[in-house]
Amino acid sequence: MIKFILPLALLIFGGVILSSFREQAPARTPAAEVKTIYVRNLHALSQATRRLHEQARTLTADNIAALQRSLERARLAYKRTEYLAEHLDGQFVADFINGAPLPKLERNAPNLSIIEPKGFQALEELIFGEDPRADQPKIEELTALLDRKVNEFSRFQRRVPLTDRQVLEAVRFELMRIFTLGVSGFDSPAALLSLPEAKASLAVMQQAVALYAPLLNAEHADLAQEVDQSFSTGIRYLEEHQDFETFDRLHFLKTCINPLFAQVLDVHTALGIETYYETSPQHRKHAVNYFATDLFDEDLLNPFFYTRMPKSKYQPAVVELGRTLFFDPALSVNNQRSCASCHQPERGFTDGLAKSVALNNEGTVDRNAPTLLNAVYADRYFYDLRSEVLEDQMDHVVADHREFYTTYLDIFDKLRQSDDYQTRFAQAFPGLKSDPINKYALSTALAAYIVSLKSFNSPFDRYVRGETDHLELAAQRGFNLFMGKATCGTCHFAPLFSGTVPPRFHESESEVLGVPATPDTLNPIPDADPGRAAGVLKEDVDFYGHSFKTTTVRNAALTAPYMHNGVYETLEEVVDFYNRGGGAGLGLDVPYQTLSPDPLQLSEQEQADLVAFMQSLTDTTSHAAPRVLPTFAGNEALNQRKVGGTY
Repeated sequence: MIKFILPLALLIFGGVILSSFREQAPARTPAAEVKTIYVRNLHALSQATRRLHEQARTLTADNIAALQRSLERARLAYKRTEYLAEHLDGQFVADFINGAPLPKLERNAPNLSIIEPKGFQALEELIFGEDPRADQPKIEELTALLDRKVNEFSRFQRRVPLTDRQVLEAVRFELMRIFTLGVSGFDSPAALLSLPEAKASLAVMQQAVALYAPLLNAEHADLAQEVDQSFSTGIRYLEEHQDFETFDRLHFLKTCINPLFAQVLDVHTALGIETYYETSPQHRKHAVNYFATDLFDEDLLNPFFYTRMPKSKYQPAVVELGRTLFFDPALSVNNQRSCASCHQPERGFTDGLAKSVALNNEGTVDRNAPTLLNAVYADRYFYDLRSEVLEDQMDHVVADHREFYTTYLDIFDKLRQSDDYQTRFAQAFPGLKSDPINKYALSTALAAYIVSLKSFNSPFDRYVRGETDHLELAAQRGFNLFMGKATCGTCHFAPLFSGTVPPRFHESESEVLGVPATPDTLNPIPDADPGRAAGVLKEDVDFYGHSFKTTTVRNAALTAPYMHNGVYETLEEVVDFYNRGGGAGLGLDVPYQTLSPDPLQLSEQEQADLVAFMQSLTDTTSHAAPRVLPTFAGNEALNQRKVGGTY
């Protein structure tokens, strides 16, 4: 009998202990709850892509509308996962799920490797195109791949651990993504699903952030309510304003996106949760300053992400040396040409010419001089993207027979003849005791000066940040057009208004616009410059022919003439070019044009408003030239050289 009683007692005792453990088990963490919701939404996405593929396989004239609705539902399902999917594996998402619908090259491949567009955006162009039935084989192929990759992604994501840090960081990056790539139409250019998709993204993030509210102490009791209210304000505004062309993006930015961007950071810091600075403390790894509180914060981006120079080397003596070198024509072979010759502060660091004058006034260089204001914020440089590091730009200028036409050794020999320069280099680079005048010091000093050329204090910036309550109504209307109907913001991404892609800001884009050789709209002539296709040997492919880096429109009021060849003298002409549909809209043969060839149908008032907005991006912060230049003992002719050179 005992042998039966003992096991029974052990079973009862074990049950009591297990019951006790269950009662004392800690509550699920917010991150765990978010993970449960995320997995559930991934499953819904998998089901939606499966249905999309099934409909694509049986596409007929009668069910095109059904296929379009199926795509819409699948995209909405994706948007409920996007904030975490992008944050946890953005490269996979870009390659297979929601990348831009353009071919590109694999940059790290040892040879030419073309990546064809895949995913939702590529499908949208076909399914909402002129004749989806003609593209049925391609649609079926892409939906099958999308379904397979979504399932692969979903299976893997279920096994990925999720932390509170990742959740809150993902929310803040998605807020940037919604505004810069979502409501601008970049993400859904054919179906214009941006507004309902933004609502879906906000709703799932509101649910996620609400899970952290009970953890806030009494000191931050109001914060949870403020965050929830901001989410609700944005969702309600999206519900009430569903027309893409009339949607007030400026209002949405100021009443929803910017407040949430700051409030979610407050939640993050109030809870004492680490940021990516603690998990990977090298700040150069992060382009975005996580502690920025506004999408148009002056310090939203970390310039040292884009340079070889560590932040510790960015010292006043280094910047001042770089400024002096920038304006010193002694760096050129004839002692008359400086960096400032083609990049003049009063012209927004351009020179006011269609193409810059070549050395000794012998013709011109190939292209227009772009602004250097905010130029550091790019992963590649020059119009053809041929330089991948800011410091390396100098190599091209030094050697070019139309620019400085000299060598580094000759520059160093010349600078060493100046006791003044010897002292300045030694003070700026005390670690280089034996020979401070070298290529590292020269390129670092010039890069430091370029880093100092920040320009985020325009009337528009101050208005958006709430530092002033006034912005001309024309500029307000122009911003909404820029970020909406006129589609400017789908290439000139906010807040840089350049081709550096948010919200990570790791990549700089180029575009094929079909820019003509002359401003004649009746008899246009194609510009012959091959652009990016000739910049790097590896990128000599058809779709990069006549492709040029998307430069910023900040300070555009100061930087005429415009485009890589300076073909347009006014902003009004530039807007007219885009309004006509670029080169293809003018009638030129531009097979790989990335700009839509369809006219924008902008009224004269709308075109004027766009110009007013670009003018509101003017930041006249002083970047003055040095008053005098270093002297050279016994060389009176060189000591007479002009600050900034003769040009």
